[in-house]
Amino acid sequence: AMRKSIEAKGGEIRLSSPVNKVVMAQEKIQGLEINGQFEAFDKVISTIPLPYVPRLMPDLPEDILKKFQAIKNIAVVCVIAKLRKSVTENFWLNTNDPEMDIPGLVEYTNLRPLDHHILYVPFYLPGDHEKFLQPDQAFIEKVKSYLKKINSTLSDEDFIDIRASRYRYAQPVCDPGYLRKIPPMA
Repeated sequence: AMRKSIEAKGGEIRLSSPVNKVVMAQEKIQGLEINGQFEAFDKVISTIPLPYVPRLMPDLPEDILKKFQAIKNIAVVCVIAKLRKSVTENFWLNTNDPEMDIPGLVEYTNLRPLDHHILYVPFYLPGDHEKFLQPDQAFIEKVKSYLKKINSTLSDEDFIDIRASRYRYAQPVCDPGYLRKIPPMA
């Protein structure tokens, strides 16, 4: 739906077109370098993690580059489980159990029902933490045991599929004064 809307308005979506650089002159966007070729654009909308900005926009003023470089981020190992039955009746469940190293879980299908149940279980931690280097299976086994603890009627047969993925720059760490520390957005 989004793609059709963009294209209907004259926009274009390009896949497999890595941006090498945001080209600037006099602190104004001129366009993008894509696969070594310059293409002119009036505006650029970026959704990349903030730590990547200095590499793609090296022509920004030095003080702004330093602000981007100073932003700390937290990593996440996301475990997604597909189950035959619901774990809870809630969309969001916070956990406060010292035996569970997760902040909670999100059961998407309690918001939008499907024939099966989809849960998102995040493990937020620093990207250089030793736990972040543990194999996916370690996180998967933890989640299985946590879900069975939350809902004692769950069994191994209730798990249709379960997978782990990682994202090094899940979100910025918003410490006190964060708003003053972030670079200006225009």
